Amino acid sequence: MIKIYSNPDRGFSKHIYLGRQINGLFKLICCCLLLLLPVLANAQTTISGSVKDKDGPVIGATVIQKGVKNTTTTDVNGKFKITLKGSSTVLVVSYVGYKPQEVSISGSSDITITLQEDLNKLNEVVVVGYGTVKKGNITGSVSSIKSDDLTLGGTTTNIGQAIQGKAAGVQVQQTSFAPGSGINITVRGGNSINTSTSPLYVVDGFISDNGNQVNPNDVEDIQVLKDASATAIYGARGGNGVVLITTKKGKNGKVSLDADISGGTQYLRYKPDLLTGQQYTDIQNATAIEDGKPQPYPSSFQVANTNWLKLATRNATVQNQSISLSSGDQNSKIYVAGNHIKQVGVLQHTGFERYTARIGAEKTMNENLKISANFYGASSSSTLQSYSGDITAPLFSLLTAPPNVKPYNADGTYNYYVTQGTKTNALAGLLEPTNNSGNKLINANIGLDYKIINGLTYHLTAGTEYTQTTAGQYLPTTTIAGAKQGGVASEQTSSAFRWIVENYFTYKFNIAKDHDFTVLLGTSNQKDVTEGLSAGAKGFSTDAFLYYNLGAGSLVNGYGSSKAEAMLTSYFTRFNYAYRDKLLASFSYRDDRSSNFGSNKRSGFFPAGAVAYKLTDDDFIKDLNTFSNLKARVSYGVTGNDRIPASLYLSTFGPYGVVLNETGNLQTGIEPKTLANPNLKWESTRQFDVGLDMGFANGRINASIDYYSKKTTDLLIQIPIGQQWGFSNQYVNGGAIQNRGIELSVNTNNVRGKDLSWNSTVTFAYNKQKALDLGPGVTVISTNTANPSGTVSGQEFTRVVPGIELGELYGYVYEGVVKTGEKYAPQPNSKAGDPKYKDVNGDGVITPADRTYLGNSNPHYMAGFGNDFHYKGIDLGIFFQGAFDYYLYNMNAMVLESTTGAAALNRFVVGKNENTPIPREGYYLSTYGSYVNSRFVENASYVRLKSLTLAYNFPASLFQHLKILQGIRVYAEAQNLWTITGYKGTDPEVNVHSGATGGGLDFNSFPAFRTITFGIKASIH
Repeated sequence: MIKIYSNPDRGFSKHIYLGRQINGLFKLICCCLLLLLPVLANAQTTISGSVKDKDGPVIGATVIQKGVKNTTTTDVNGKFKITLKGSSTVLVVSYVGYKPQEVSISGSSDITITLQEDLNKLNEVVVVGYGTVKKGNITGSVSSIKSDDLTLGGTTTNIGQAIQGKAAGVQVQQTSFAPGSGINITVRGGNSINTSTSPLYVVDGFISDNGNQVNPNDVEDIQVLKDASATAIYGARGGNGVVLITTKKGKNGKVSLDADISGGTQYLRYKPDLLTGQQYTDIQNATAIEDGKPQPYPSSFQVANTNWLKLATRNATVQNQSISLSSGDQNSKIYVAGNHIKQVGVLQHTGFERYTARIGAEKTMNENLKISANFYGASSSSTLQSYSGDITAPLFSLLTAPPNVKPYNADGTYNYYVTQGTKTNALAGLLEPTNNSGNKLINANIGLDYKIINGLTYHLTAGTEYTQTTAGQYLPTTTIAGAKQGGVASEQTSSAFRWIVENYFTYKFNIAKDHDFTVLLGTSNQKDVTEGLSAGAKGFSTDAFLYYNLGAGSLVNGYGSSKAEAMLTSYFTRFNYAYRDKLLASFSYRDDRSSNFGSNKRSGFFPAGAVAYKLTDDDFIKDLNTFSNLKARVSYGVTGNDRIPASLYLSTFGPYGVVLNETGNLQTGIEPKTLANPNLKWESTRQFDVGLDMGFANGRINASIDYYSKKTTDLLIQIPIGQQWGFSNQYVNGGAIQNRGIELSVNTNNVRGKDLSWNSTVTFAYNKQKALDLGPGVTVISTNTANPSGTVSGQEFTRVVPGIELGELYGYVYEGVVKTGEKYAPQPNSKAGDPKYKDVNGDGVITPADRTYLGNSNPHYMAGFGNDFHYKGIDLGIFFQGAFDYYLYNMNAMVLESTTGAAALNRFVVGKNENTPIPREGYYLSTYGSYVNSRFVENASYVRLKSLTLAYNFPASLFQHLKILQGIRVYAEAQNLWTITGYKGTDPEVNVHSGATGGGLDFNSFPAFRTITFGIKASIH
């Protein structure tokens, strides 16, 4: 207490004294503080520790001091340090795929935290159209595939090969085994007849026509959007499903350098039984005698024994090298990768080589701004042959070449033999022509996310893509055809350029804590420009130029050029609602305006909605003590398809030539090529989906089942019109297709131990597709085979009819062979040994009216079954894939039976071999029926061991003394190792005539093979 006196002098003295005392006390306190500063500094507690799981250190785990903005991450060894702030003594440790864990420090400065895997994984964030959502809150039908689940290595060069069998309802068809060949992907059945049925690909937010060619090694995850509520946000391009691809970015931790080098061998699987040279000679002579003709091979003929297919094929090689550099922290991530793959084809003079480079980066500038950038470049080259499924394909000549002639003369030149009146040599036709193709691709985009206020963000994406393909062919004078024309050269160049700019706002807010809302509003603008140029020449003085000097040819052999532009402007919105995280709803709408369609129908409107309800926490479900997760979903929406050439709604023009006077000079001009249709618009698909997501055993078993029904109307289809218009057909909107199906996917954690773990994945899908209507004036759409010889024309082998499934094979029912003395009334002029066909309509005579449906070429059932085993350092991956209840037309077998196949040994011979299904001279010369018949329609159902991988991870303890090398993994992988099927053709997956109208034709496709590779992976940090 301080006392103040009334005497001013005395009081003043007292104040001076008191001031001196306070000043001295202040100096004393300051000195003490200075002495205590080091102590106070050390009083800030620094905690160190390590984070691990059952397999070892966890790199990039997030460590947060609870209740305080204080965060760090674990390094490459799983270790961390954090200096505590404030009074909080609890750390929260989290990592994707693991349960968050809270740890009380309790005086310890060095702690070890072991994370437990989150088997439920419902809190994982997955990418959907224009945003992200927790996996447990998805209202639509979405299949998610992580990078660890992809099929990699070997000859896997594209996304289709990588995801085959991994997503229910996604059909991946290997149309050809040729190096670098394409893949057909359809989601829940095809929706169109004359337009594309391929899904839309979106790579890191950029809509790309080349998304299926992304290097699978660069992929972080893939989301396949299947129902309308998930795809309608993409409007006119979402009708065939959407494949969202997210590429890798850097992860938290030190700089990481990873390398993967593998090499392998491809072994031919397609080895048809062929005649020897002597067998072929004997059959040809015997057949000629039976027909009263002279023997083609007299006794003086020197019989060779040539297996042309063996000479033209080989055990080939494949090389695959990948290297990636990644780094990241809380604010920055970067990923740089390169890949080189080189595949030598099992068929001589074929191969594929590709180089790719990718850069992905993200940077958080501050709490409100994040930017990202992606770059992808690829350069590929192919040495090709024709796999078009007709007699021009080299495989046809190789399979049907006479085995009794030698391939080369004594001087090493080709031995040209005569077949069907033409001199040829099967090996020359394969090895001499040049057919090269090269492709360059560049894709780049940037993204920006800006938080305007709490809950409201703005996103910008801008990107461009450019691709150029150059193909060249040269037929040299070393071939018969080339010699006649003095060498024939041609070259084609095509390019495509696209730019896209998309902006959207996302606003998240809640009301009374129970009601969560997310509102999305955006716009998209896109422009596409495509150009093409082709030219040809013949009559060269030398073969040395190939196709690189067309001006050296003496004659022009065709030329042309083209250009097309298309614009698309879109507006879209989505509204998400969640009540207590139990009742979920999503509604979206998109307005697309495309220059591909007429001014009368330029805009398309695509709404969709979905509702889901989580039953897990309801009392009656809890009482069952069965489900760890249970969610019911229902959705309905409209999507579209605009995959048609630009400007079809206009009347287009093309070149036309006519002779106008006696001089005979050709006068060139132009003429209309198509009839205008200003009412042309999108195809529309309306889809209903109901699904159930289930979890059992605390998330160790997760399953989803969906039933869907979709109907596509206003098909973009060509219909015949009256010739009074001056055209034979016109593109219109007409017709309808229906798809209905069921999908099931199951993921299980069968064993989860310290040393042993075992996970399984099962996918199953059923789809039935049929045509409801084919448009005005159209009752049937037919597809013909190619001609199987130079003297026989192609025949109808599939047809689409309202009320019938698409892909139905169509032809005659084979009844066997007419026996000696047999009189088969429907074929009164048949001779013994002729093929016999069923009189289907019972009118007493075999006519085209007796053709019928012989089987569907689209699989009704598809399945995948994968198992991953981990025992200490050993990994074993086994993946089976299959398709069931479908048929292929084995045209190869039909041709071989009549030419060089060993089956010809069992042909019909009067009085000697009559108990046989094989006619005397095949089917070409038959007066009745045709070669398209049930004898060669085979059930192609199969189960295939698609991939088998065995790997060993060297113990981390071996590298503890090394400062750089962190891990080595060696592995062996086999692809297409083993197949169970009754199909006897090239391969049950091959289909050279695939398409919306169906196909199912196996004819002269690239020979099937299996691949075995060995590789090593190394990680350097």
